[in-house]
Amino acid sequence: MKRREFLRLAGAGVAAGLVPLGARDGAAQPVHRLVRQRDRRLVERWSWAMGQPVHLQLYAESDDLGYEAAAAALAELRRIESRLSIFEDVSDLAELNRSAGRHALRVGPDLAAVLEAAERARRSSAGAFDPAVEPLMRAWGFHGARSTAPSAAELGEARRAVRAAQVTIQGDRVRLAGTASRLDLGGIGVGYGLDRAAAVLRRAGVRRALLDVSGDCIAIGAPPGEAGWEVAIARPRAPSRLLAVTRLRDAALATSSNLVSVVRYGRAVRGHVMDPERGVPADALVQATAVATSGVVADALSTAMLVSGRVPDGLLRAYRV
Repeated sequence: MKRREFLRLAGAGVAAGLVPLGARDGAAQPVHRLVRQRDRRLVERWSWAMGQPVHLQLYAESDDLGYEAAAAALAELRRIESRLSIFEDVSDLAELNRSAGRHALRVGPDLAAVLEAAERARRSSAGAFDPAVEPLMRAWGFHGARSTAPSAAELGEARRAVRAAQVTIQGDRVRLAGTASRLDLGGIGVGYGLDRAAAVLRRAGVRRALLDVSGDCIAIGAPPGEAGWEVAIARPRAPSRLLAVTRLRDAALATSSNLVSVVRYGRAVRGHVMDPERGVPADALVQATAVATSGVVADALSTAMLVSGRVPDGLLRAYRV
C-alpha cells in the first residue's frame, strides 16, 4: 500500500484551519467527536485500516445512525484489505499469485473488479501503471529486507517477470500467466477500498462524508452550506507550504510520491513506486496528485502520473511537482 502524509484536510465550516493527518508510524487512536450543525450530527472517527491511519467525517440524522454507518464503513475497508493484501496468505490475491503460470483460479468479486480496473488503467496509461510490479518491489527490498541495491541480473529477471504477466478474466475465474509473475495491488487497492466504503455509507443513508486513508480520500456530497470538502495539498519536502487547495464533492483524490515509503542502501534512498519499463523507482516527478470521479481511478492514475510525468486522460484535476 502507498504510504503518504501529503494532505491536510478540514471539513469546511466545521473546524478552523486544516487538520493534519497522522504520520505513518503514529498511534491510531479511535476518537469520537460530535458537533451540532443545522439540526444534524457530525460524527468524526479516527481508526486504522489497510495498514494506514483512517479519518472519517460524516453527517447523520442521529448519533446512533452516524456511529453505525462509520463502523460499517471501517469494517468494509478491513474486509477489502483481507481480499487484496499480498501479506495475508489466505487472501484472494496471495492465492492468485501462488497459482501464477499454472491454472485458472476462482476468485471473489472484489479481486475480479480490481483486476479489471487495473487492466483499464494499464491500457489507458500505456503501461505506466502496472499491477505486475511485485517482482521489482521484491528485488528492490520492499517485500523483504536487503542491504544492497539489486544487481543488473536481478533487475533483468524481475523485468522479464513483469513483461510475462498477463491477467485473463473469464467470469469468476482468473489466470495469471508467467510462473515468476506476481501482482501487487498497492497502487490501486486503497482507491477500491474507498469506493466500497463510500458505497456502504450511501446505503446507510449518509449524504455528506469525507473518508481519508493516509492521504487518499473520497468525498460524498459536501458539508452543510459549502461547495465541497476542502483539501489542501502540501508541497513535498515542505509540508508547511501548500501546493494547492481544492474542494471535493462526489469525487476522490489520491497522491503518489517516492519520498515516504523508501529503502536505504547506505546513503542511497529509493522509493517504492516502480517504473515497470525501466525496472527502477519512478523519478519523472517528485509528487503527483490526481482527482477523479472514483477512488480506484484516482489511485491508479496518480501512480501512472508519477511514473510517466504526464497527466493521464480521465482525471478531473491533477497537481504535479
